[in-house]
Amino acid sequence: MKKLAFFALSILITATSMGQTNAITPILQQLDQSEDSLQKVYLYNQLANRLKTTDVDRAIYYTKNALTLANQINSPEACGITNELMGELFEKKNNLQPSINYYLISAKIYEGLDNKQKLATIYGRLGFLYYRDNYNLERSIEYYQKSLAYAILLNDKNAIAEAYNRIGRAFFNQDNPEEAEHYFMKAHEIWSVLNNKSGLAIATNNLGEIARLKGDLSQALSLYYQSLELNIEENQTRQIAINYENIGLIHSLRNKADDAFAFYQKSLELYTQNNDTDDKLALLILVGKEYLKIENNNKALEAFTIAYATATSYDHWEHIKESALGLSQANEKQGNNKVALNYYKIYTQFKDSINEKRNADQLSDLQSRFRDNIRDKEFQLKDHNIELLEQGQKIDELRLKILLLFIFALITTAVIILFRFRQRARKERLIRQKDAQLHQTQKEMMEIELKSKDNDLMNFALHLVQKNELLQQLKDDLKALGQGLDLQGNKKFKELSLHVHKGMQLQKEIEEFQQKVDQTYAGFFAKLKRKYPSLTKNEERLCALLRLNLSTKEIAALNNISVKAVEMSRYRLRKKCGLDNNEMLPSFLSDI
Repeated sequence: MKKLAFFALSILITATSMGQTNAITPILQQLDQSEDSLQKVYLYNQLANRLKTTDVDRAIYYTKNALTLANQINSPEACGITNELMGELFEKKNNLQPSINYYLISAKIYEGLDNKQKLATIYGRLGFLYYRDNYNLERSIEYYQKSLAYAILLNDKNAIAEAYNRIGRAFFNQDNPEEAEHYFMKAHEIWSVLNNKSGLAIATNNLGEIARLKGDLSQALSLYYQSLELNIEENQTRQIAINYENIGLIHSLRNKADDAFAFYQKSLELYTQNNDTDDKLALLILVGKEYLKIENNNKALEAFTIAYATATSYDHWEHIKESALGLSQANEKQGNNKVALNYYKIYTQFKDSINEKRNADQLSDLQSRFRDNIRDKEFQLKDHNIELLEQGQKIDELRLKILLLFIFALITTAVIILFRFRQRARKERLIRQKDAQLHQTQKEMMEIELKSKDNDLMNFALHLVQKNELLQQLKDDLKALGQGLDLQGNKKFKELSLHVHKGMQLQKEIEEFQQKVDQTYAGFFAKLKRKYPSLTKNEERLCALLRLNLSTKEIAALNNISVKAVEMSRYRLRKKCGLDNNEMLPSFLSDI
């Protein structure tokens, strides 16, 4: 029976290969007849383009042959086109690093040829690939900027606007809303002039995102509705769903839960209608979190359950992880601790699996090379399909041997990997859980201790300020009472004034306060000194007082100096730190 099964599989492989061969036979015949190496390069590339949608691995094999010939004849144009095609093929395989490498080689060649159109396209692809490659936003922005430069040279307005929008999104994901808004506005201006309503809707929605981040919810809502109107006009259903989701977020931020869920439902219906599974899952998880926020655990369970079932059916690990965590939290709030624990275990398992999958990439690359070597041998046989068909039995046996070798190697590798991962996972899971609990406890204790120290310092500072103000008031009152006293009374008055003046020095208490500040903010001062080495000791202490949110008047009273002197010190400090007029000094210092 096994022999029959393998024989049937062999017939199926042969039939498939014959169908592909019929489609590319004329090109293969031209290759056999051609003696010109440059023509062969373009014929190999033509074969790859024919196969790239149905058989990417075979397309890569032909492109490798083309690349070998192009390098041998030293043709820059042929090398540029072939490397670009190789980058496209590896991108289709979702093998990003080789794709990036081939695109970079083709870009270097096109730079030598001064082919601006190709460079604008390739640098745009590189920006997108670096964005996908573990969110390498800095490199992504770098290549988007290069794409933009060539689009400007070509005066391609739509390409310029698209580049601006992509750069804006990269800055937005880098938590830099100011730069993101700048580029979104540029894209908006160009698409407005071109009357490109689809592009205009995207830019308007993105500007709404900026307004939402800034806390201007009214402006954000207005921009979302403008984008929605344009998308409805252009029948951009996915963008309409995004608009509905964003409008729901605004209502949620305004604590209008019913309105928020009404828009979430509209968005969910469109995502379902368009089979946008990723967007649908992300929204279901968001809805579950929103219900948890308002203590509607039943609705939260319903949303997370649908998300978990859908994510499981599509094998979306990230969404399985997030929905399992949501189900754990919702069940815990309802007192279903056993169910909550089971879902939390699922959450940790998928979290670990995602990390392990990343760690297994190198091993996967080795497996890929092994498969490529086997496929290369198989493709060499397929190139001579007519001769192989005449020797049918021998070819079938050879193909079966290759297939069996590949399956055996793949199964052996998979078993070894699985065994090692399970052994390591069992040992490390408990360690990670304990470490996470310990880290969380330490973090909470450190936060409590820091808040306590800050409160102590604040109370101490306010005590000194109040004492100084009281003594100053007493001094002023004594000065008023001293008017018209006789000689003996005037002498007593001066003695009292002297005692009050000495009390206002508060030197011992101020020194004690400064020691507490130096001890509590030792780490803060170290970071501040590294970042701004030119700051004086007094300026560092002024930074600490501002970080405690003391007012200018309180700082002046604490140090027994004028308000104007404190304002001048703050002005010099802003200059040294290079702050804009719009940026608040205490907020800036709190972020260090």
